[in-house]
Amino acid sequence: MHRVWSMLAAMPPVRRLSTGRVAVEAVAIVDQQGYDTLSVSGVAEALDVAPSALYTYCDGVAGLRNLVAVQATRNLTREVRDAATGAAGETALDAMADAYRSFAARFPGQFAATLSPPRRDDHDLAEADADLLDVFVLVYGAMGLDADRSRSAARSTRSAIHGFVALEHTAAPGSGDDRDYQHLLQTVYAGLVR
Repeated sequence: MHRVWSMLAAMPPVRRLSTGRVAVEAVAIVDQQGYDTLSVSGVAEALDVAPSALYTYCDGVAGLRNLVAVQATRNLTREVRDAATGAAGETALDAMADAYRSFAARFPGQFAATLSPPRRDDHDLAEADADLLDVFVLVYGAMGLDADRSRSAARSTRSAIHGFVALEHTAAPGSGDDRDYQHLLQTVYAGLVR
């Protein structure tokens, strides 16, 4: 019996898998290697499990991509929210826009995942997108816009920022022009709060 206990004690600890753990590892891979490199076998290898073990938590590469998109959107939301904290009006919007753009530059793999549309069978990404939009809604509400106008302004602003950054993301690194970005933001704000 002592021998059996000795053998069990010498075995490496069993790592419990969870959807969160799979998502964190998948995000780490896209941050290090790029979004296009994401694979079930790569995540399984990083977690030291058989690829088949992941199918409890995701349905193949499409499921992994969705997990990364949800986590990346939550990460982006946190950075945008943090940037707005303690600021108001255009200052808050500028800080949020800078955080959005900075996130894309620092985490291109995660940002690529945010370009994915929500899947019909999974509400997590739609919910994460709504949380990000709500940060913009709150800032516009604090600027005196009513609920409907705040939501419309938030959608327009996020769309403009996301579109600019997505185009910049797909171009050569460092090809973005700060003046063009500032012009976009000033134009959007002027049109929305007029």
